[in-house]
Amino acid sequence: MNLQRIGVIIAHESRLIRRDITSVMVMLVFPIISIAFLAPAFKPALRQLGFVHANGADHVVPGQAVMAAFFVVSLVVFSFFGEHAWQTWDRVRASSATSLEIVAGKATPRVMLVVVQLTLLLIAGVVVFHMHVRGTALALAPLIIVFALCLVLLGVCVTALARTAQQANAFAFTGMVLFGALGGAFVPFGLLPGWAKPVGPVTPTYWAMRGMRSVVLGHGSFGAVVLPTAVLLGASALFAAIAAWRLRFDEAKVGWS
Repeated sequence: MNLQRIGVIIAHESRLIRRDITSVMVMLVFPIISIAFLAPAFKPALRQLGFVHANGADHVVPGQAVMAAFFVVSLVVFSFFGEHAWQTWDRVRASSATSLEIVAGKATPRVMLVVVQLTLLLIAGVVVFHMHVRGTALALAPLIIVFALCLVLLGVCVTALARTAQQANAFAFTGMVLFGALGGAFVPFGLLPGWAKPVGPVTPTYWAMRGMRSVVLGHGSFGAVVLPTAVLLGASALFAAIAAWRLRFDEAKVGWS
């Protein structure tokens, strides 16, 4: 791979991200508003689970942060399908960049976007909403980075499998709600109905929340996030393999009109 070509694509995609105020609203502003309303309601729920000194923000902040991060799947979808809608995809393909370089250039800024978003929301949780991180806060760093990578590769995978932008976007938004609910981001995993608990571990959201819960509520350190991080790495590899198998750059895609 040529790092210079990847850098050019990263710079272009980064400019597009900076111009998109909607993403900032969805990934940062909306979660903060939700946290302000939901945090008081979850204090009794956490105490019911045995976290007697917990603040409702101890669950709601990580949960809303993880939920909002899932929006990046839609952003990745748009980064590819938008090229078809703008009729610029053939020009991208005609450049000297290889397929892998194009994917890397489009994916990297969005991985960084999720890392920044999750970090800012967790900091806001501590400073504004009095979330108490009982474990080693730095242990969340590898979990955040790998979770961001996992979501972006899921977006590439969805792009590879979908024929139209509407199909891809429908999965992105449905997945955000469904994965959030099953993974314990909406409500604490221990309060989910019996039928949902066996399904939860299939979702990336479950492992992100498990790792964050271990550190925020469970006094965990780096050892507590090893398994969640490893599972998310495995999911990332699976999504990357599916995308490599199915993504065809010469395949016609129907973008937004």
